[in-house]
Amino acid sequence: MTELTITKLRKSFGDFTALKDISLAVEDGEFICLLGGSGCGKTTLLRLIAGLETHDQGDILLDGADLTKVPCHKRNIGMVFQSLALFPHLNVENNIAYGMRLAGASASRIETDVTRLLEMVGLSGLEQRAVSALSGGQKQRVAIARALALSPQLFLMDEPFSALDAGLRDQMQEEVKRIQRDLGITTIFVTHDQREAMALADRIVVMNDGRIEQAGSPEDLYSRPATRFVAEFIGINNIIAHEGQTLAVRPEFITLDKTGDGMTGHILRQRRLGALLERDIKVGAQTLHQSEIAGTGVGFDEGETVTLSWDASKAWALPA
Repeated sequence: MTELTITKLRKSFGDFTALKDISLAVEDGEFICLLGGSGCGKTTLLRLIAGLETHDQGDILLDGADLTKVPCHKRNIGMVFQSLALFPHLNVENNIAYGMRLAGASASRIETDVTRLLEMVGLSGLEQRAVSALSGGQKQRVAIARALALSPQLFLMDEPFSALDAGLRDQMQEEVKRIQRDLGITTIFVTHDQREAMALADRIVVMNDGRIEQAGSPEDLYSRPATRFVAEFIGINNIIAHEGQTLAVRPEFITLDKTGDGMTGHILRQRRLGALLERDIKVGAQTLHQSEIAGTGVGFDEGETVTLSWDASKAWALPA
């Protein structure tokens, strides 16, 4: 069943067009990541879904209901902002319960639900803790619990982990994915970090200049990029003009030899990164990248001439 349907959505700010005919269907219980660089339109799209901005053209339907004239607070959508927007004068319990009290929930229900949510996000026993006394990761958990307190139909997250260090960011990604799976809640997550999108998403929507370049599983985007932008944006890719085609070939699919048929180049640099050996190879005016597990291939010296080849099934033709 389709939970969220977006059709030909457009949004401009003055002379700047932020979104250009965006269409997207999100399935019930799906975890979607909107991925792209700064200014691509991903946060604008999220804000339109939430009702924080009004679109110029197009439709947004949630479970078949048109959201165009539905105000933000009546859309049954939970959202975690990049800034978290916790109430500094309220403790953990009251931050989580705030929306429930506004909705008229009983004291007994609030107590039961806050206890359940704190257990879900791993903060049991911290009901009375001031939010100013929490760590960055704990504040993230409070923001998530507060957004889920009213059992929203749709859960939106706007780069919530960008301020965290790498280790804590990885931990929070695992927590969010666990919570999303446990609840089965439809989730849309905005990020500029392709690694984060790969770790979290059932499906990644790559955006560029206000448009969707490609939507697909992490595996699809990595192995079968549909456009040159996606091929260059997701991971490291070699874009090669070969036999009248423009091909995308991942570094790990290129094989080097001292002789043989194929493209010829010379090794500019090679470096060992843990178990991985990476090389930069000059081929004509272009620098290509090759990688392999250290110790599994033929040894080469920097400056040495090599022949490059690849399995045709691992290369993907792209528009010129």
